[in-house]
Amino acid sequence: MKTLYIVRHAKSSWEYDGIKDIDRPLKQRGIEDAY
Repeated sequence: MKTLYIVRHAKSSWEYDGIKDIDRPLKQRGIEDAY
């Protein structure tokens, strides 16, 4: 059987230049959307 993962990108903060996307913090909206 195959497995399909569906992931939605959360709202992240663009206030920090020069950091990797994986290290970019979530905005409050992104945190709320994740739960």
